[in-house]
Amino acid sequence: MVPESDVDQIQRYFPTAACGCGGSIFVDPEPRCRHQVFDIPVVRFSVIEHQLFGGQCNGCGKHHCAQTPDSVPSGQMGPNLVALIAHLSGRYHLSIRNIQDYLVEHWQLHFSLGALSQAQAKATSALGDPYRQIGDFVRQQPVAHADETRHFRGNECRWLWSLVCVQACYFLTQASRGKEAADRLLGEFTGYLVTDDYVGYNRVPQSRRQLCWPHLIRKFIDIAGRVSNGGKIGRRLLLLAHAVIRTRHRWQDQLIDEAVYYRRMQRLRRSFHQTLERGARLRIDGRTKRQCQHLLKRESMCWTFLKDHRIPLDNNSAERALRPYVIWRKLSFATQSYQGDQFRPLILSIVGTAQRIGISSYQFIRIACHQSMIEGEVKVRFPFDTPRLATS
Repeated sequence: MVPESDVDQIQRYFPTAACGCGGSIFVDPEPRCRHQVFDIPVVRFSVIEHQLFGGQCNGCGKHHCAQTPDSVPSGQMGPNLVALIAHLSGRYHLSIRNIQDYLVEHWQLHFSLGALSQAQAKATSALGDPYRQIGDFVRQQPVAHADETRHFRGNECRWLWSLVCVQACYFLTQASRGKEAADRLLGEFTGYLVTDDYVGYNRVPQSRRQLCWPHLIRKFIDIAGRVSNGGKIGRRLLLLAHAVIRTRHRWQDQLIDEAVYYRRMQRLRRSFHQTLERGARLRIDGRTKRQCQHLLKRESMCWTFLKDHRIPLDNNSAERALRPYVIWRKLSFATQSYQGDQFRPLILSIVGTAQRIGISSYQFIRIACHQSMIEGEVKVRFPFDTPRLATS
């Protein structure tokens, strides 16, 4: 129910004036029931025609022609339409062809696929500064999550990298999955980084890196399925990993106090180390032995969360942030140009960050496009220091 002041039209119904017994009916001052019906108005696009007149000097005969003001867009699309096209891509994962069909069906607007692609390019230009703001903000946070997934340009494989914190998510398309690409993603990041066990993030010291325990659990499940002593090691590691997760949840739910929490974690940590050492001494199962030896070298990264309660045990935040792109990739597959490679991480960063801080992503994009195309300077920024953004 919306407030009565926001209702467009009110229709009031009253009982009959007289009762069946012959008495008069006094009407209550307030309605006993309020029933609201929501509907969508029939809308049509608006068109503004700009006519440029010319003239000729009666003295020298020189021809003159009027110029359009700077506030008039150079193309046929206004800022609201450009924002809608960008939002349909980044938020609802529509392909260019599906956006073309949507504009025809709902707005009777006929634009070519090339024109829609150019609209995305205008949105990329308008949202460049807010996109860089997101990257700078995430790199300054005390805790961040990182992950990557495949990105295709035609038949060529690229990688979409993500760096995520509580309030923002930053995406970057790169040609490789190597250490240099990870360095470009992280920039000057100096906080705690939560990742899987991928070596590309090894630039971050072990003292500032937390491995994802669900990823470790998947490895332990694989080891537990093996025969002989290797399987026993895997089952023991799996048992300890579940105990770590359970102890963390009990502390977060305030079922145990902090002293008990740290005492139990230290006990689990000692058992975890001893189990890895036994696995590293196996003589028959060489694969389990190598995995335990590898994890012993990186064991400290399993327990970084004990240094700061803000560090989670999992990398779910980064994986959830990548999920919309994975869906988009399945629906419309690859980009076909460098422009597309730039647009996708940018619009995903804008939409994902807006959702995290609780503002309208479309209104943010609309404001940025209006300022870029009409006012000539994009001033809108994400309100990371305030709870909400005025989108009017």
